[in-house]
Amino acid sequence: MKLVLVLLSYLIGLNAFAQTAASSASATASPQAPSAASPQETRMKRPVLVPTLNQLQLYPLAMDIRYEKDSAENYIEQKPQNLSFAYRTNAWSVLFEYSKFTEESGNPTLNIKRDHEEMLLWGRWHLWRLQKKSIRVSVYGGGSLGTYKEDVTTTLSGTSQKDTTGGKFLSGLAAGADISYDFTKYFGVIAAAEGRGLMGQELDPNPTFGGVIRTGIYYAW
Repeated sequence: MKLVLVLLSYLIGLNAFAQTAASSASATASPQAPSAASPQETRMKRPVLVPTLNQLQLYPLAMDIRYEKDSAENYIEQKPQNLSFAYRTNAWSVLFEYSKFTEESGNPTLNIKRDHEEMLLWGRWHLWRLQKKSIRVSVYGGGSLGTYKEDVTTTLSGTSQKDTTGGKFLSGLAAGADISYDFTKYFGVIAAAEGRGLMGQELDPNPTFGGVIRTGIYYAW
């Protein structure tokens, strides 16, 4: 009887040892399941979505300055009237610009009047952008294609003669920056400043350098 009890005790102990060894081997062989990410980690890994930008911009106020040469090869400053409007997305914008100026010289006997008028279509790439709450800033570069014409009216002792260049090809390169402020989701104000060079068939000098400062409003959607 004692022998039977000893054998039973031995078998029970051996079985317990085998189960413990099997459990340890199973735990070592199977990889540990990854722990569930916390809500905070999930929020940190979520990609930041940049809101789509669509704006129609109108610039009724602008200061356009450019430097030309006169007949004595001296640089003179011209200040054309400038009106423009643009369509803007996040990375690029298209701007249409119309400008004109009038220059007069001479005396009551001999007077020369020059009327300059031009239209340009600009493509601009906003290379660097920053947005903080309602304020948006960007730095851009761009190029343009368009046309210009000049009418020169010469008046001598009351007799006038008008000469015109007809339409001439005009192009340009520019670099600048703008800053805007959203009053509401759909409306805001914007200001921009840029330096530029314009190239044309009969411009003097060619290219003609200058700059533009614009202020305006925009509608966003």
